[in-house]
Order: sequence, then structure tokens, then C-alpha cells
Amino acid sequence: MRALVLGGGSGGTIVANSLGAAFETTVVSPTSEHLFQPGLLYAAFKGDERRLVRDERRLLKRGVNFLQDAARRVDLLAKQVDTAGGQRLAYDQLVVATGVGADYSQIPGLPEVAAEVGNYHSTVDSARRLWRTLNAFAGGTIALGQATPICKCPPSPLEGILLTDELLRARGIRDKCRLVFFTPYPRAYPAEPMSRIVEPILKERGIEVFTFFDLDRIDPGTRTLTSIEGDVIECDLPIVVPAFVGADIVYEPAETLDASSFVVTDPRTLRIKGVESAFAIGDGTSLSTSKSGVGAHLEAKVVAKTLNGTPAVFGGRTHCPFDVGGGRATFVAGTYDTPVVPSPPTRLKHLMKMAFARVYWASLRGLLDPVLDVYFRLTDPARATRSGSRELS
Repeated sequence: MRALVLGGGSGGTIVANSLGAAFETTVVSPTSEHLFQPGLLYAAFKGDERRLVRDERRLLKRGVNFLQDAARRVDLLAKQVDTAGGQRLAYDQLVVATGVGADYSQIPGLPEVAAEVGNYHSTVDSARRLWRTLNAFAGGTIALGQATPICKCPPSPLEGILLTDELLRARGIRDKCRLVFFTPYPRAYPAEPMSRIVEPILKERGIEVFTFFDLDRIDPGTRTLTSIEGDVIECDLPIVVPAFVGADIVYEPAETLDASSFVVTDPRTLRIKGVESAFAIGDGTSLSTSKSGVGAHLEAKVVAKTLNGTPAVFGGRTHCPFDVGGGRATFVAGTYDTPVVPSPPTRLKHLMKMAFARVYWASLRGLLDPVLDVYFRLTDPARATRSGSRELS
């Protein structure tokens, strides 16, 4: 049976490596470089570029084919994919794991600011640029936030402002700087239980928070941020998490995509809307869960089980690492049926997050599946709810 996987990120790689010998599996990706995206945070705020990129072909198990090409048209009815290189690929089962891309054009002025300042949500070069920008900064106002409510890794905007604070303190210039965090949400973190934890940290570190700030435009000359409502933030250094949209792929039928070019996906089965032979996982789906590597990992395992003949459903599990600076971290965990459970930051959780960066590559090949299965079982948010605990330790 022919299985075609579009996308060579974490979700696509995991599902390809998890399919059984009954499948002739091919991964199609426009690049052979596999980027460990969470590492961009530390490249931008700590100058750490270790373990960022590896060759996708070396991450796939023996027998999985790799085609470096970009999907341009997917016909779900005819079960075929046309590529930028002119190939037409037929399949029996399709897994779409094409992720999302940054769309700077949604915010006037953002393309110029991103080109000058950099960011930590797109490329290694852009993260390097932000690292240089922050180290050259001598004082003034830094404003950091997200352009739209859709964000890769929801904790990352707050991680950015907290690590900025840490870097400025290490450089001895924090007293010369004003830090502003802006968000379109009514609180610092979208999920209220986690906001209760992070807001005292922001207050303690002297970071101002602008809520309900829906970014409308940026003046690259004055570096003034203006919201849709007309509120203004004047700053010397704007660091903006860009808007994200789905991959530039045409689908038949056209209603496969929503208004943001995300693939309309069944939240439980992960099948593409109205299609039995096609699934979607990862950031490029319409799912209401966090767009994160952990989510893509768990979704990939559900799809692999289904294709391998074991019925499985996705429960909406999220488990996002959240670095609050100062050598402490927490995790944002929830499911479709269990709201996010507050989890106090600790040094142990920070060590766990750093350890995952070291073992990420092995997890793609399934080498850590037994350990991860136990871990996700023990940290199931429903356990805390059933036990009557109000916090996930």
C-alpha cells in the first residue's frame, strides 16, 4: 500500500517512521534540512545554535523514501499530488503534515521590521539576527508580542519577553530598559490557569502588559505599534511574532482549506474533512489545540496506529514546555475535555525541557516511545482532575 507523507517536520517524520512494513512510504518535503524549531528561541535569546538542523534523510528509517520537492496541488478525490518539480504522485493513504509559514504581509510595516530586527519563529538566520540586535541594544523600550491570535507554540511570546529580561540583566543594562509585552488576549496567557501563574512573574520583573492589543500596523521609522482599536505603543525595539498561514497548496475539493489555508481536520480521527484516505496533523490543521511539536508528535502516533490497523482517536492533548527564565520552566497541559491545569515553574521542569532538546532526534525514530508513553500517561491532565488536585506538579 502506498503511503504519501507531505512534510518532513516532526509530525511527518514520526508518522513515516511509525508505519509498518505493509506500506511503501514516501516523505515529500521542499527541503532536506530538518529544523528543530523550539531551538530558535535559544538561538535568538542565548546565542545557542547547537542541535538545530539535521539531514531529514538520515532521520528516516530504512525503507522510507524521501523526495525533495514541494507539493503544489492535492486532489483528494483522484488520490494524487502534483509537485513543483512536475511529478504526479499517486497514493492509497495520504498524511498532510505541511506545517505553517510566517506571513509578514498581514501587518503593514512588519516586513521591514522583521528584516532589520529578526525574529525567533522562522529561520536560523532570522534568530541570529535577533541575537545580534539584542546584544547591540543599549537601552530604551522593547515591545514584544504576537501579531495575531494564531501562534506557533503559544508560550513562546511570553518566553521571549522573559528571556529578554534575563539577557538584559546578564548584560547589566536592565535598569536602562523598559519591557512591554502585548497580546490580543484579555490576559497575559490565553489560558486563565496559566495566566495566574505567569502574571506575578511578569510583575516581579517589571514587565508591563498590554492586553486586548490587536496589532494593526507598525511604523518602521518611528517603531510605533498601533492596534486596531487605536492604542499605541512607542518603542525603540519591536520584536513581533508574525502571523501564520497554511502551506501554499491548492486542494480539490477547495473546501478542504479554511480562510487561513489550514486543512479542515476532524478533531478526533484527524481525517481530512469528508475523506477516508487522507489525514492531517501538526501546525497546518484547523484543530483548536496548540500549534506545537508535542501536538504534532501525539497526532502522528494516532494516525500511525489507525493506518497500522489499531483504531485510535486524538484527545486534543497539549503539553507545551514554557521557559520562564531564571532556570525554571513549566508545562502547559490540557485536552479537549480537560482545561489547562496550572503547573508551577520549577528547576526540574527546566532541566526536562533542556533534556528534550538533546533527545529530540531519537524521538523522531521512535526510540523513546516506551519512555514517552509512560511520561504522557503520568502527566495526563485528567489525572490531576480525578485526584482532586488543582495543580499538575
